[in-house]
Amino acid sequence: MDIPAFSYLRRLTPLTDTAIYLVGGSVRDLLIGARNIKDIDLVMPSGSEDVARKFADAINGSFFFLDEERRITRVVKDEADGIVQFDFTNFEGPDLHADLARRDFAVNAMAIDLKVFLAEGSLDGLIDLFDGREDVRQRRIRVVDPKAFDDDPLRLLRAVRFAATLGFSIENATTGHIRDRADLITKPSAERIRDELFQILSVPGAGRHLQLMESLGLLRKLLPELEPLKDFAPGKHHLYDIFTHSIKTAEYVDSVIESLPGLSPGHAGTVLAHLDEELEQFVTRRAALRFACLLHDNAKSETYSRDEEGDIHFFDHDMLGADKALFICQRFRLSNDTASVVSRLIRHHMRPLNLSAPGGPSRRALYRYCRDVRDAVPESIVLSLADAKATSEVMPAEGFTDTQKLSGQVLDFYYGKFLKAEAKPLVTGKDLIARGMQPGPRFREVLDDIKERQADGMLADRQDALKYLDSLSS
Repeated sequence: MDIPAFSYLRRLTPLTDTAIYLVGGSVRDLLIGARNIKDIDLVMPSGSEDVARKFADAINGSFFFLDEERRITRVVKDEADGIVQFDFTNFEGPDLHADLARRDFAVNAMAIDLKVFLAEGSLDGLIDLFDGREDVRQRRIRVVDPKAFDDDPLRLLRAVRFAATLGFSIENATTGHIRDRADLITKPSAERIRDELFQILSVPGAGRHLQLMESLGLLRKLLPELEPLKDFAPGKHHLYDIFTHSIKTAEYVDSVIESLPGLSPGHAGTVLAHLDEELEQFVTRRAALRFACLLHDNAKSETYSRDEEGDIHFFDHDMLGADKALFICQRFRLSNDTASVVSRLIRHHMRPLNLSAPGGPSRRALYRYCRDVRDAVPESIVLSLADAKATSEVMPAEGFTDTQKLSGQVLDFYYGKFLKAEAKPLVTGKDLIARGMQPGPRFREVLDDIKERQADGMLADRQDALKYLDSLSS
């Protein structure tokens, strides 16, 4: 049993004479063969919160309540490669069987006596009332009792999350129960829904799972703003309706990320590490990017117009779409950081196309793009390429600019020029004040102008920048 986190459990069992059972996802993950298990679920007949406190002291971890009314507690241990968390609960019901029966899916409704497991190192004593072991073997998600969805409607979405993160399929009867209850999905708190949704968006193949959510009736309830995009396919460049195009854009994120070494060999690793950064719990930049892909054309049906020549336009759909996305982010209780990234990606998702003019973009145009998109430039490039791929299925190759070449240019400029100019500007506000300038709109314009010239190579060093600054004052 070579699982580092389980070594802590040997310090748990001497703390009580009461039986302790390893349950839920921990047992499932052991059956799957996982070794890097970081979430460990434990259940006891009673008194688990007192044992959890002692356990936290024994391993020098942190203790807190997840649900004080139900006496659900968590112990967290920080390790070099991340945190390990141990969740403690008491039986919900008169005995272990009753507790397992109220759980969501059969793969999560198994248990094993912890002391026996630690002593023998095997799962031979597995308590499996609902054939969860067979479901693990068949790689399927099956609800223990359909009433579980009524008791906690978040399980409707959690079924998709388990399918996505485990690579399992939801069995047919369970999909039917989910469809029958899809209207309930908005009942849980926004925070709980957000956490499940963004875990789905963090997994490769998220486009497929968004389609699954739609087929189950969940996506339309969670994102009603996408409904007007269905069957809306105006113009020669839209074989698919805008709704399908949006899901395909989120889907193509995976292939774009895989192509990064060819697009920008010197920066591909940096971009990948950037996309793995967490903006908040359960929300990586990669997940926020997929969310922005899903929403990037959300205002197209509202901004549709046709001119006298018959050409179709969507004037300001990027601006309106960004504003609507901010409202959606607020509804999901996303952090300001996440909302800012999503809205900037949508607001500026047409900019790469505008940069791809004949002859290529100027450095000043590149600077202004990077200045406006800020730390979301890598995601913006991935979105633009995914958007192009989701459209290029129906457009002739000659109808496209060389977006891949442009993407490499942008990333090279962003990492090679822009970030350096931002980190080490040649002049600061103190230099402007020393020359009699007062803080205000013009103040910022001058600083941005000098940064543009620095990134453009027109100002080689601080001396050049000060000379240019003096010329503005003369």
